[in-house]
Amino acid sequence: MPVESPIASGRDCAPPLTPKLAPWMRRFLERPDIARELLASHGSPTHIVVTSEFRRNVKDLLSPFEARNVSGGLFFARKANKLPWFVTAAKEEGIGVDTASLQEVQETINLGVPPEQIVVTAIGKTRELVATAIGAGCLLVIDNADELDLVRAVSQSVGKGARIGLRFSGYQVKSRKIFSRFGFPIEDAGSILTSLAGDAETTSQRVELLHAHIDRYDTDERGCAAHQLVRIADLARSLGHPITAIDLGGGVLMRYLESAEEWEAFGEALIASVRGERPYWTFLNDGLGYYKAGDQILGQPDLYPAWNRLSKERFISAVLDYTEDGSPLHRELSDRGLKLFFEPGRALLDNVGMTLSNVAFRKRDTLGNMLIGTLMNRMNLRPFRAEFCSDPIVLSDGPRNTMSEGAFIVGCLCSESDLIFRRKVSLKHFPEPGDIMCFANSAGYLAHHLEVGTHGNPLPSNVLMDPETWEVRDVIEGRG
Repeated sequence: MPVESPIASGRDCAPPLTPKLAPWMRRFLERPDIARELLASHGSPTHIVVTSEFRRNVKDLLSPFEARNVSGGLFFARKANKLPWFVTAAKEEGIGVDTASLQEVQETINLGVPPEQIVVTAIGKTRELVATAIGAGCLLVIDNADELDLVRAVSQSVGKGARIGLRFSGYQVKSRKIFSRFGFPIEDAGSILTSLAGDAETTSQRVELLHAHIDRYDTDERGCAAHQLVRIADLARSLGHPITAIDLGGGVLMRYLESAEEWEAFGEALIASVRGERPYWTFLNDGLGYYKAGDQILGQPDLYPAWNRLSKERFISAVLDYTEDGSPLHRELSDRGLKLFFEPGRALLDNVGMTLSNVAFRKRDTLGNMLIGTLMNRMNLRPFRAEFCSDPIVLSDGPRNTMSEGAFIVGCLCSESDLIFRRKVSLKHFPEPGDIMCFANSAGYLAHHLEVGTHGNPLPSNVLMDPETWEVRDVIEGRG
């Protein structure tokens, strides 16, 4: 019998993580000629996007509100993607925009979004940002006492009241306090609201909204926080504040993968490697958040939940249905006429984009690892977490040799750490220079949030395509 190769046994490389592909992506991958033309015209890498999926996501994410007769909706988190096309789509779909800097506020206003549809959640607000928001009539989410003092001072200097929301933190969930470095302590809510109501200097500040920033992708945490904010809204209204809404921030889940089984197998194999029960398949034996201490495996996976059972509208439904004392959140909101908002970025950009890059070289490092070099760098596809858990797709224009080992995908920075993935992946066939690597679902944060220009190279170009005709509708060329 033939000896099973390391790649076939799955011990030489990471278990597969098959990317979830929208129908337009599948059709695009059947046209490698279009991908080659785009890279030839715009350079490697190039980000391609469509807006039709963004519009579909808006409708999907709003459906739980409509089903439960809850008012409110969405603010698109502009920081997740810098392209103006999605701000325009948000405006046309009737949702708001969440901005995190002076530049984002100015660009959003210039793109025609009504100021009353713009919320400013920036951390470290400057005087110019506050003055711009107040002058235009945007809603400022206040994070701390110094910001509140700044808003008061600017409001007095420009002679116009500010629309404000107050962000709180420290919510109690089953005797556990949710950690956050953002927001006023929730136990100070009463004194802050009382002070604002009784301060003659701030009577023109309209406290319209209560806000939460919750880091983990936990629907119970958000639901519990929302119930606590409802009670604070009751207090605020009794003090004369015109509270109309609660905002639970971003963090609405999406899926990157096709298979729950693959995601589970990946996690089990990672732990087995750290435990020493199988060879490592990560660069320099990186545990991706796990580590071994004696006989114990400690830590948590530093990974986005690339497969999950509560993606997009299911996530929002679970929050709306979160029940305390027999009353679901959606009923508590409806009974009080309170609106509920989320600030999704990633979930609104699900299925929206792909990143294309040319293969540049093949070689081995000093440890004998096979490296596949791409004409990009790790900041062109950079997650917040340790790893982007979705395998690349290789497009070739001819037959290729079968690979009998895994490979690390690396970039072209003059840095030992320039790995596109920290895991060794199975590519099945050995790509050649000029072949194309496609990375699905890169539009949300991955493509733009941390990208940098290096070695004098411009940032990648961005191409807006018609997913039916493949016509290029618009291009934003890379800049230095």
